[in-house]
Amino acid sequence: MLNAVTRWLRTLPYADPTTYRQASLLQTMLIVVAVLSLPSSFVTLLAPVPLTVALIVMGIIWTSLPLNIAGIALVRRGRFESGLAIGCFGLILVTGTLLLTTGVRTSGSSLLTFALPIVLAGLMGTGRLVIWTIVLSSISVAVTIALEEAGVPFVGIAASRAGNIGGDLGGFIVLTTILGIFTTAFGRTLRTALQEARERNQRLEELQATLETRIAGRTAELQSALAEVKERAATQERLLEENRQQRTIIQGLSVPVLPVSIDTLIVPLVGALDSERLHILQDQALHTLERSMARRLILDISGVPVVDQQVAQGLIDVVRQTRLLGAETVLVGVRPEVAQALVSIGVDLRQVHTYRDLEAALHDERPRTYTPRSDRR
Repeated sequence: MLNAVTRWLRTLPYADPTTYRQASLLQTMLIVVAVLSLPSSFVTLLAPVPLTVALIVMGIIWTSLPLNIAGIALVRRGRFESGLAIGCFGLILVTGTLLLTTGVRTSGSSLLTFALPIVLAGLMGTGRLVIWTIVLSSISVAVTIALEEAGVPFVGIAASRAGNIGGDLGGFIVLTTILGIFTTAFGRTLRTALQEARERNQRLEELQATLETRIAGRTAELQSALAEVKERAATQERLLEENRQQRTIIQGLSVPVLPVSIDTLIVPLVGALDSERLHILQDQALHTLERSMARRLILDISGVPVVDQQVAQGLIDVVRQTRLLGAETVLVGVRPEVAQALVSIGVDLRQVHTYRDLEAALHDERPRTYTPRSDRR
């Protein structure tokens, strides 16, 4: 049974350790006050006061009991601040009732009981709760003084008679003991929370130092990797530049312009001719003719597998461009399938001189003009 009660008391919905300890302490205090309220209310029947007054005091004390129970319920539901506020108001109600029965003039020790809710609000609550606790305590004391000055019979009816030094001292000791126990417990909770906060702060500093070390290491690794990437990029750029240069050289070599005599140049074409190679052919031929004394350009297309309309038009453009420079361009190596393709696509070759092969072109100083087979007699 005791273990079940202990487990029930420890089951509180608070993740923060400090708040959990404060809630546990507040719950314990409210339970103690609620438990002590019942027997203490019956003690008033033994006081030398009329029965009516004793019943009134018992009713006021019992009124605080629901407040304590409500405070306990709120604390167990995770509403710590609301439970603390209701608990403080219940304590003020009890202490105010006690002050009404004892009065202010002859029992100053009763005023000390108001320190308990004020201390609770100050240690565990907000500034607003402290202000409300002080205001309500002051109102309770002020009402008691006003009623006592007005001579209301009820006020101060349980005041200590002359010579009751033991009662005053006993009440003072009980009140200060209760206040000391709870304030000590609150102080221990706060010191524990402070120690835990320091330990967490120290762990955070250690983690921060470790994290900074890791960040520094990762930064160094990233800088090294970045430098390596930059070096690779520079190497890649250099290789690309070399590739471009090699490609330019290869493109130039793919359309070589070879001098065979002082006035004759030959261009052996091998492989498929696309627009890029035709453009290179035009540039190479024209620039070489410009720099040399040659007046004759021989285009050997025996190694060109396919001559379509684009290729044929590019060759005709070369013929026309070289003619503008005062040179003559002839074609050699026109195979039968190439001739058929040229005729089928309607290329005009009447202004182009052709030879069967390179040897005929080199040994014949007078080039022939191509004429269709139907016109030859």
